[in-house]
Amino acid sequence: MSKKINHIALWPALALLSVFIGFGIFKTEELGTLLTTLLYGMADKMGWFFCLLTIIVILLTFILAFSKVGNIRIGGPDAKPDYKTWNWITMSLCGGIGTGLLFWAMGEPMFHFMTPPVAAGVEPGSRSAAIFAISQAMWQWSVPQYCLYTICAVAFALTAYNMKKPLAFGPVLNTCFGRNCTKLETFVHGLSIFTMCGAVACSMGVGLMQIGSGIANLFGVNPGPTVWLIIASLITAIFTLSCVSGLGNGLKKMSSFTTIVFIGILIYVIIFGPSDFSAKLGTEALATLLDHPLERTAILNTMAETDSWAADWEIQYWASFIVYAPIIGMFLSRMAKGRTLRQFILVNVLAPSIFCMVWISVFGGVAINMQITDTLDIWSAVGENGMESTIFHILGSFPLGKALIIIFLVSIATSFSTLADPMAAACATMSVKGLSVNDEAPKSMKILFGVIMGVVAYLLVVSGGVGSVKGLWVIIGFPIAFVMIMVIVSGFKNGMKAIQHEDYMLTEEKEA
Repeated sequence: MSKKINHIALWPALALLSVFIGFGIFKTEELGTLLTTLLYGMADKMGWFFCLLTIIVILLTFILAFSKVGNIRIGGPDAKPDYKTWNWITMSLCGGIGTGLLFWAMGEPMFHFMTPPVAAGVEPGSRSAAIFAISQAMWQWSVPQYCLYTICAVAFALTAYNMKKPLAFGPVLNTCFGRNCTKLETFVHGLSIFTMCGAVACSMGVGLMQIGSGIANLFGVNPGPTVWLIIASLITAIFTLSCVSGLGNGLKKMSSFTTIVFIGILIYVIIFGPSDFSAKLGTEALATLLDHPLERTAILNTMAETDSWAADWEIQYWASFIVYAPIIGMFLSRMAKGRTLRQFILVNVLAPSIFCMVWISVFGGVAINMQITDTLDIWSAVGENGMESTIFHILGSFPLGKALIIIFLVSIATSFSTLADPMAAACATMSVKGLSVNDEAPKSMKILFGVIMGVVAYLLVVSGGVGSVKGLWVIIGFPIAFVMIMVIVSGFKNGMKAIQHEDYMLTEEKEA
């Protein structure tokens, strides 16, 4: 196995990660100041780039779906799906959520409600602000995110299943440029390994803080280094064991379980929460969103230079989704076999998006209703204690609140694991040369990356460096954006090549 390891991509990435984390631990304040300065400076100068790129990707994704290319069957005309539709949807949904949607479903609409951007043209705390808040949160957690992931998945799926190339960046980059790009492939693998380890660690760090706050709410045990170490160890063990067991076993089962838990929590909150209010607000928000979807993708601070909303929210989201897009695309491509490209795109984008929109509508509606009825001053609580603790006060107000909190904590752990599992597997895959779409990376490499992600997350939390390091992913999103563009170009080139060969297609004429 040692001869197959891509040493040039692996070790420099891990060394760079170690150096950066060292600064995060020992020079937290200085690093935080630097990253914050770079973040807002880049958002001001290049925020339009992330927004414009996201708009283009959304349009291209649906153009692919409804064009002649959409008739292509991934794997050839006789290919059969490896996964049932339910398993496919649950893995796609959970792989994109991580801890983010659980953490921000109540908090993000509240921020947009009380501090909307200048571009929204609404008064903070008003009816119009509430509609804007829900519709904007709906959009930021749905179609743009899954379009970014899916368009990359299409490129990898065509390359691996239809062109019979290894599931790696090399063949995709070679198609993009029409020549061998070995050095560029090694650089992209190294950059992706560094980015994924840090990004997953940051996501896990947020989860650790949220689980710690939930334990404090339930048992009165204040979270500290020991509590975080225990939680980090358990979560790392869960997603690493799932990763080692393979995509068709551990992740499939965990995603299905997590989705069922999500649905159960959602139904419970609908039954015992202010469902009429959430339904009205959600319906108005959806109508507003459908009226101006692309406008919601590019809210910037034009002629309002002091407004930092775009940098704090939208630009950070698009950049972070772009960072994840090529790797999650590589993961999702393994579920494309046997589907037409049109089926794969529409299900992969619309099914998770509909769920996320309903989730935001219900939980965001609960938070806003509590705020305007003075049931709980969520806005003040967020400012004083952070959203990671406030959410448990909200859940605790429901009947059987303690049980609901316990179930919610379980969902945080399993949801994060469904993100970390494929990311660790992808990092392991990129660290080994020449793996095909049907190959699993060595278990030892999967365990290595699982442990690395868990250790880094723990160090970030105990050092207080999570908030500082999160800004890095917006900055790294810029070079990764060009990697994503190369992947997209490859997808279109392979799509055009595929429709010229009947063996790669299943058209209506051929079926007839």
